[in-house]
Amino acid sequence: MKNAIKAITSVTSTPDYAPEAVKSLMKFMRLNEKGMALFMNVTPMTVRLWTTGAVNPCGLAKRLMQIYELFPDTMARLVEDGEEH
Repeated sequence: MKNAIKAITSVTSTPDYAPEAVKSLMKFMRLNEKGMALFMNVTPMTVRLWTTGAVNPCGLAKRLMQIYELFPDTMARLVEDGEEH
């Protein structure tokens, strides 16, 4: 985990997550709009706005997407932790 945090904090900028990038990440994560919304702690409408290009993800949302993309084991841990509770 320390390596993941170190890697992320060493990156000064986040990638732009254009609609196709968001859709690609959702496909990679095997999530629909509702699932992505749950992971991102936003509404499904917000995810829909991202995937249509009506709204761009904010900096924090882009950072979370970057973490999920670079460290898929982080996503798996979140799912496992959620199943325990």
